[in-house]
Order: sequence, then C-alpha cells, then structure tokens
Amino acid sequence: MIRTSYPISPLKHLRLRLDLATRQTRLTLEKRRRSLLTEVGGTERRKVANGTDIYLLLRWREDVRRQRSIFDSFYGQYDEMIGLLCEAAQMGIEARMEEEYLVRQAWFANNYPQRVQALVEPFLTFGGSDDQDMEIRVGLWEHRATDSFEALYLPTTIAALLAADGGSLIGRMIHTQTVLGTWEAHIARQETAISESPRCKLA
Repeated sequence: MIRTSYPISPLKHLRLRLDLATRQTRLTLEKRRRSLLTEVGGTERRKVANGTDIYLLLRWREDVRRQRSIFDSFYGQYDEMIGLLCEAAQMGIEARMEEEYLVRQAWFANNYPQRVQALVEPFLTFGGSDDQDMEIRVGLWEHRATDSFEALYLPTTIAALLAADGGSLIGRMIHTQTVLGTWEAHIARQETAISESPRCKLA
C-alpha cells in the first residue's frame, strides 16, 4: 500500500464512499439477478438474456410474493391490536393492556409508514358519503390528515384513543377490515393471474 502525507479532502472522501456504495449496490443487484435466473430453465434463461419479458414477469412474481408476506405480517399485528382494543373497550382498561398497546404501537410506528401504507393506500377511501372516518381526515391526531390505521396507533394510550373516540371506533374497525379484505383480494387475483400465466410457469 502506498502511503502519503497528504490528507484526503472531504469531497474526495465523499466520492470514495459513494463509489463504494454504488459498487455494493451493483453487486447486490447482480446476485439477485442470478438467483432469479436459477429459477428458470434453459429456454427461458435465454429469453431473459435476450431482454424479453420473462425477467419482468419474474420481478412481478417476486413483488406479489413480497406483498403477500407484508400483508400476512401486518394482518397478524392488526388482529392483535383490534383484539386488545375490543377487550379494553368491553372489560375496562388495565395496566397490562396499556403496556401491550405500547408494544403494538411501536411495531406499527416502525412498520406501517415505511412498509405498509403505500401498499394499502389505494384501497383506503377519503371523503364521500361512505367515509366512516370524517373526523380522522381533518387531523384528529398529530394535527394532520390521518388514515384509519394510523388512528388506531397514533394515540399515546388506549385511554386517549377511547376518550377521543366519539363512538366511531367500531365503524373504524369495520372500515379497516373492509380495506384489508379488498387488499387481500387484490393480492389473490395477482397470484391467480401469475399461476395461470403460461409464461410464469417456469419451474
């Protein structure tokens, strides 16, 4: 290694870090491309190499698999949250419930905005006579527009959520269940389309 006494400028240092990050990204993408290619036979592999649409179909299949995985994970947490809120509303709030709410709240705060919201958003309804969350849209929590799922975890405590409920919690739960049902049906249709497509039967 050649050593010099000249310090590396901040700009040069930044460029080196950027170059390293770019190389690592390219390596990751290449590994992913190769892993996808191992799923197809010789004929389909040549089609991918020739730039035809098999690779896009593989990407679509991976996107649907990813969305199904996110849905299943989210629905499990959502179901636990709904069960907790129903128990608190019916039986009265206990200290253990508030502690569990904080755990659920942390999961939602760390996962919903980053991984779930963009996927579920097309199935949310805002405005119109069928909207069951009129007070949420004007910023009941955090002084901003809030969707039906955010309204379940943004309150600091269950007591705060129920105090501001105004009788709309049940309607909100029904609304979110409908949204999740619509999202799941959308995923299922894509899964069916993939399974029935001859060009996607690559095993």
